[in-house]
Amino acid sequence: MLIDVFSAVETARTEAAQVRARSVEMTLPIEVRLEDIGGESTFVADLPLWRWRTFFDQTPSQLRITWEESEL
Repeated sequence: MLIDVFSAVETARTEAAQVRARSVEMTLPIEVRLEDIGGESTFVADLPLWRWRTFFDQTPSQLRITWEESEL
């Protein structure tokens, strides 16, 4: 999920040469759960399965990401 988001930011950055973003901040809704994979409990986080939630659904967590250009 994060690789896809970062790839989209990089693509937009290279296609728009006249615009230079030095940092990008975003907040993404994520669903977090533990799954049994191969007999081990594995922490899994992904985008929500549904856009519209019912009263019975849990509110997704939020992941805050910041990418900043570093000075080399």
